[in-house]
Amino acid sequence: MWELQKEIQIYIAAKRQDDRSHLVDSMIVDGFNATAFASADDLWQRFQVRPARIVVTERRFEFGPSGLELVGRIRKQQPWPYVYVMVMSSMNRMEEIEQGLEAGVDDYLLKPFNPIQLRARALVALRWLSYLDSLVQEPSAGQ
Repeated sequence: MWELQKEIQIYIAAKRQDDRSHLVDSMIVDGFNATAFASADDLWQRFQVRPARIVVTERRFEFGPSGLELVGRIRKQQPWPYVYVMVMSSMNRMEEIEQGLEAGVDDYLLKPFNPIQLRARALVALRWLSYLDSLVQEPSAGQ
């Protein structure tokens, strides 16, 4: 899985500079290829040029689209290859989590940020993406 970690691009959108630095640093230490953005809009601008396979975003930003709006854009523009999306939020009420999942979020991380939890979730995302990619690459049984 180590080679896959280096190959798959992770985009992270977080409001605070120190959060962005901490998140990216922890992902890089774990062997991931990660890039941080100050907003969902900044991430979206890059995503349109070079899509990532894993996106981690905060749920709310002061300006521009929310994390859930970003998810909607990704799901609309990039149905395949699949993009695994995690949302980070301090909003932990069940209906808020349900809204995220209904919007197309794959995983919902509660703040405060925990690097061990993020790494574990990123590894789950890698396994899921690897599995989905293998379904497309395998020849059909009838051939």
